[in-house]
Parts: sequence; structure tokens; C-alpha cells
Amino acid sequence: LEMIARDGLDAWPPARIDALAPAMRLWLGQQGNDDADARAGARDAQAALRTTLQSDAGRWVLGAHDDAGAELALSTAGDSGIATHVVDRTFVADGERWIIDYKTGKVGAGDTALREHAERYREQLERYAAVFRDAGRPLRLAVFYTSEGELVELEIRQAR
Repeated sequence: LEMIARDGLDAWPPARIDALAPAMRLWLGQQGNDDADARAGARDAQAALRTTLQSDAGRWVLGAHDDAGAELALSTAGDSGIATHVVDRTFVADGERWIIDYKTGKVGAGDTALREHAERYREQLERYAAVFRDAGRPLRLAVFYTSEGELVELEIRQAR
């Protein structure tokens, strides 16, 4: 997803995703997966990428935006020391800073299941939001589900 966001959507036709299967299987094998699991993992990754690129939400999240970052590493200093935060995707659209976390696993059908699952990542996203709070832009938080091609927005509840 980082590569797609950086390269641009036009650089990622379906044929490119298909061509990546051998590299995906090799990498998954190098991570300790047997051949069957590596093949299944590569198929799952390809399916998630296809779903993402076929969805309006996925194309919007990965598309070109102002002040965008992918896998953006940010550090903050606090009472307990230095903390590093890696934001999957962030950008400015219509004057608002979007902070998006990717989830690649399958959650289940329906908006309710996705919304409940997204709530698990609220604290993490609000920590990321605190890093951007001083920039003066309105902030929007969301979780993007690659396997479903769905973007679930979370309302910011607390100021940090």
C-alpha cells in the first residue's frame, strides 16, 4: 500500500499485482511459512490489493493528495521519553488532515462489524492526531479495510 500511494494509482494495474505473486511467496517463505501457507498468503495479499484498487474508498485513500505521507514516521517527546509513531497514510483533502490506519485482515460482513473493529484502534489514531493537532487543520481519523475496500471514519473524542 505504501508503494501504491507513492508510485501513484496508474502505476498499479491488475497485471502488476498478478506479477508479484512469486515475490510475495518468496518473501512469505523467508518469514518461515511453508509453501502452502506462502501460496495462500500471497493469494490473500493479491486479493486485498485488488479489492483496494477496485474500491472508490481505496482509490481515494491511496490517490494523490496534498501534504501526503505513507508509513510516515513521527517522533514525540514526553515525560516517559521519546515515542515513535508510524502513520500508515495521512494527507490533506478539502483543508482537513486525514489520518488513516490500514487493516488487512478479514473482519466480517456489515458496517456494524467494521465499526466495532475500528473502535479498537481509536486510541492509536488519537495519539497520531495529537502529533498533528498544532498544525491548525481539522483532523479526521479513519481505518481502511483492504479486504473489504471500506473506509470507516472515527469521530475524535478527546483532545490531547
